[in-house]
Amino acid sequence: MRPRRALDCTGLVAVTFFCVAGGAFGLEDAVGAGGPLIVLLAILLLPWLWSFPTALMTAELSAAMPEDGGYVVWVEKGFGRFWGFQEGWISWLCSFADNALYPVMFVDYLAYLRGDMPPLERWMIGTAVISVVTWMNVRGIRLVGFASIVFTLLVVAPFAVMVLLGAPRVETAVWLTRTSHIDWALLLSILLWNTSGWDNAGCCAGEVDEPQRSYPRAMAATVVLVTLIYLLPIAVGVSAATDWPAWKEGYFPTVAAQVGGSWLGMWLTLAGLVSAVGMLNALLCTSARVPFAMAERGMLFRRLATLHPRYATPWFSIVVNSLGLAALIPFSFQELIEVDMFLYATALVLEFAALIWLRLKRPEMSRPYRVPFGIPGVIAISVPPVALCLLSIVLSNGATKYVSLGSIAIGLLVYYLQSRSSEAGETEPKLAV
Repeated sequence: MRPRRALDCTGLVAVTFFCVAGGAFGLEDAVGAGGPLIVLLAILLLPWLWSFPTALMTAELSAAMPEDGGYVVWVEKGFGRFWGFQEGWISWLCSFADNALYPVMFVDYLAYLRGDMPPLERWMIGTAVISVVTWMNVRGIRLVGFASIVFTLLVVAPFAVMVLLGAPRVETAVWLTRTSHIDWALLLSILLWNTSGWDNAGCCAGEVDEPQRSYPRAMAATVVLVTLIYLLPIAVGVSAATDWPAWKEGYFPTVAAQVGGSWLGMWLTLAGLVSAVGMLNALLCTSARVPFAMAERGMLFRRLATLHPRYATPWFSIVVNSLGLAALIPFSFQELIEVDMFLYATALVLEFAALIWLRLKRPEMSRPYRVPFGIPGVIAISVPPVALCLLSIVLSNGATKYVSLGSIAIGLLVYYLQSRSSEAGETEPKLAV
């Protein structure tokens, strides 16, 4: 039994949208850390330096190797089993820190409606959201894709209304301001995190219909969608709310209320709840394929490769990921995001290295879509994101470095123990009992 190819191009656009953005939510901290000028410039520049290169890499490698596991498959094909394991391990750990952000965001936006909640209540609500999304993911990627399309429409609508109502009141002079003290480490983490996740879409390539056609189209469409959903609400919002220190995660409903009234703030709050569920839904789907692919290759214990007998989904990996997310709900948004970006940057460097090396090592590989201009073109698109990754790693604080490097060291130990206790090579997934 193999997972079914049930996700079409439209569904892939919606899933990728939630892997990367899910609306302008989460950018508020960047405005607070740097002010409008730097954030607006970054939104205009990052698609060329970060989003397009990563999307093009994902399109080429996913079309060439349309298998579940995405970057695990790419790096293993390029550099062998050891580096394939490291890529999978780092990305799997990253997915826990990343995906745990969305139950936290859900509870934060719910607090805008209900007021502050005690920690236990926050945890119970976050766990309930995780449980619902887990059920959807176990049911299959077709349901995940359909839900993502619906969620996209629900999230984009209030932002579009806010932009239309606020556009006549825009003061362009505000765009040229910045904060008196810029927190560069936090600012870079927030900006890169809000434009990261393109490679996650490659993790479910084994379940995408016509991946050779779907990936290039979906990546291009989603880059445009994400850029617009970030640029326009920020450009309008900073004219309505000019107290930059107040711009923190969960602040957009307040901005919307100043633009259009309390009803718009309420609508955007509800959209924030939908966005958090949509991102968790999409990222649980893609991240669960990482341990599944690793287990298939004998890199992790084989139970993680178990497929559901009815839905043909990696249900055990989905459940394990969900349990990890529930344990991380008590951590703060900023703590999770900084560890997330350190691990993600490390993994992304390996992915671009695999893109270049496979062009050199395996020129004969079938590539239905290719990054243009040959090897020089591949190198050219790789340099900016790799440089940003290295900068993000260097600027991270001491605690983030210790936690992240410690997690990577544990991965080396796990690889050593797993190599001694299991046979190398691929294993067939087993049915659930």
